[in-house]
Amino acid sequence: MTTKLKGMEIIAEVIREHYDLGAVELPQQLEAAHQRRHRKMVVNTAAGRFLVKTYKRDPVVLDALRFQHRLSDHLDKNGLPVARIQRAKSGKGIVEADTWALELQQFIEGESMRVTSTTLLASAKALGLFHKVCQGIPAPPRDANMWRFSEVPRTAFQKFYEAARAESSDQKVAEHCNAIALFLQDAAGTLSIDKRSEFEIGLIHGDWHGANLLFQGDNLAAIIDLEFAGLGCYLEDIAYGISNLCIRTTNSDEKMRLRTNMLLDYYQFSRTLSYAELVALYYAVGVKHITTVCYQSLQSGKVAGFTPTEWMERLHIQTRWLAEQARKARWGE
Repeated sequence: MTTKLKGMEIIAEVIREHYDLGAVELPQQLEAAHQRRHRKMVVNTAAGRFLVKTYKRDPVVLDALRFQHRLSDHLDKNGLPVARIQRAKSGKGIVEADTWALELQQFIEGESMRVTSTTLLASAKALGLFHKVCQGIPAPPRDANMWRFSEVPRTAFQKFYEAARAESSDQKVAEHCNAIALFLQDAAGTLSIDKRSEFEIGLIHGDWHGANLLFQGDNLAAIIDLEFAGLGCYLEDIAYGISNLCIRTTNSDEKMRLRTNMLLDYYQFSRTLSYAELVALYYAVGVKHITTVCYQSLQSGKVAGFTPTEWMERLHIQTRWLAEQARKARWGE
């Protein structure tokens, strides 16, 4: 049997040879999934349905994958739901075939997180527990810059402002821009290199947002996409979570307050934030949020249905609220 990847039949044959799953059908491409670094498929077998991922057979890639498998096992043992790794007959989680490699994961029926009070509570508790149970585990470096959440997107924001001005000559666009720029200036000072020693680091998920949290109704079914996990600042995970789950879809002060307070309250069931982290957090949220909106807008024109001009107003409202929370955290209000 040749192991050079030529089609789904080859993948099916590798699965039949290396796994004890009974009858194995031809894998089907998982169309809705991102195929960034590896190919994703679904395969039906007599033992159930599995997610198939194939990778380049590269020592660095496979070492990172083995870490993800160890982390998945650790989370599972500590009460956090994951897509469990299916072991081959050899007991290994990776099957190597010529120039490529393959893994099988439990296929989780579910949907990306929809923000409700129940799902937000579940996600917050899960993130806090993730950070708690992974303390002390050797954490490898990540491909991503550890401090990317703190790097103010000046160039991207300038281009975003130019796009908004090209769309509208309303003077309010400039006013919104100036207010956001002042927020970013304050953020740069609060998240500067000399302040970072005050922020705790450890093993983080690295991409904590709704699409990586699969739910079955109100129940968290699986935390997925561990490929960005590794050594990082806890503020990154928390800021990404608040940006995506609490801020992105609303400019209501009340909704932002309720959502953010719920996430922080339930996160801190497992790990308490320090004073320095609380003060810096709201600026980190703003930096992440603005960076994402600018990048996505410049790629596609609209983000969540809003144009750059509309986002300017929304970002002004959202960053004004975030700045007020940072002030209250600083002075203990």
